[in-house]
Amino acid sequence: MEKTIHIDDRKVIIKRYRVRTTGNQGSTLETSIPREAFEREVRRLGLSFEEALQKLVAVWRFNSFHGLHLSFEPTDKETSPK
Repeated sequence: MEKTIHIDDRKVIIKRYRVRTTGNQGSTLETSIPREAFEREVRRLGLSFEEALQKLVAVWRFNSFHGLHLSFEPTDKETSPK
């Protein structure tokens, strides 16, 4: 099932962050996310902030649509970042 995300900039919080290179020869880009966005998801899941840092990973989705979609999902030991 495909989900469509419609964003009305008049109704969302907008924050701007710098992008910086990281990783081997700049192979990855890194940026910050608003702490409030993470905390909202933590509350929704009923976790403490410390638990969430241990149990969740940030998952970016992108491909055939404009922009990126970020969600926080349970850490899977087999696919967790190293």
